Amino acid sequence: MTTTQERIQLLGEACRHRITRELLGEISETELTDWVSAELGHADALDIFHPHGNLSSKAFAPSSILHIVSGNTPHAALQSLLRGLVIGSNNTIKLPSLGLPDFEKWILTLPAELSRLVNCHSELTDDILHPADVVIATGSDTTIADIHSRLLPQQRFIPHGHKVSIGIVTEDFYNAARLAAKDCSLHNQRGCLSPHAIYVQGDTLHFGEILAQEMDNYCREDPPQPLSLSEAGAIQNLRQTTQFIAANDPLTHLWQSEGNLHWTVILEPDSTLKLSCLNRCIYVKPLPAKITTASLGPESQYLSTIALHPFSTVAAESFSHLPAHRICPLGSSQQPDLFWHHDGIAPLASLIKWKDIG
Repeated sequence: MTTTQERIQLLGEACRHRITRELLGEISETELTDWVSAELGHADALDIFHPHGNLSSKAFAPSSILHIVSGNTPHAALQSLLRGLVIGSNNTIKLPSLGLPDFEKWILTLPAELSRLVNCHSELTDDILHPADVVIATGSDTTIADIHSRLLPQQRFIPHGHKVSIGIVTEDFYNAARLAAKDCSLHNQRGCLSPHAIYVQGDTLHFGEILAQEMDNYCREDPPQPLSLSEAGAIQNLRQTTQFIAANDPLTHLWQSEGNLHWTVILEPDSTLKLSCLNRCIYVKPLPAKITTASLGPESQYLSTIALHPFSTVAAESFSHLPAHRICPLGSSQQPDLFWHHDGIAPLASLIKWKDIG
């Protein structure tokens, strides 16, 4: 049985691997220690009892966690497993049907003390589902509902269902477009933190032109992943529909990569948030004078992240009335801080139970 600090030292080494740095950024042992302390009150809360008011309390990790991960991106799976390893639980991973190669490679790099806490499966049978103390699931709302219906009453369920993110730009278009191109292109825009639309205060046409150029520039540095036939068909249908609308509406514009489906930028005069077909297809829309769930439409209830430029705490607070649980600088939408509250949930504290003496 390892202590929290021993696990953190092992994870600190694992987090220096290329895959971790590319997907989650730089994570040090000090940050991991501070993370545990921030959520549980003490860095060794899982190891010893600490004063808690008139009591003494100690945190207890679940014996087993089942992580049901989606095939969109590997970074969400890596985040979820990292949480389970920090607290020392046994972690079962239900992989998507096509697997997650980078994530699976990272597991193979883990030292023996951590790798023994991880096992992967490709099928979600009751034999895997029902022994888990905690089930963490990422996927569509339909998938989440199906999993929920199969759980036993004593199992804790932490769902991460359908989410959508946006960007907001109020000035400094050239830098904003460069940062937006990064956010809209990483992981082929397949994650819940990927912006579907960039809302612009001011000349949306000018911003759309700049963003199209920056999408092309980013594509040259980081070409997109191959598309399935259905993904390619969705982009072609979107482009054709937009071309038809633009032919009859001078306020609608389409910019697209030439000779391929690498990126698409669409300017629409309507502020209603709509879902992109993903794979580097992004809407540019005017920022409403008063931005609310009513002005953005029904999809805004699923807001996950708002990526803002220019960013300041004061500016971010002015958008905090929206349902999004995270407001961050544009350009970092898909790289959340280690300390973030995933869908508003403290990811370590939500897994823990406490024992009190006194």
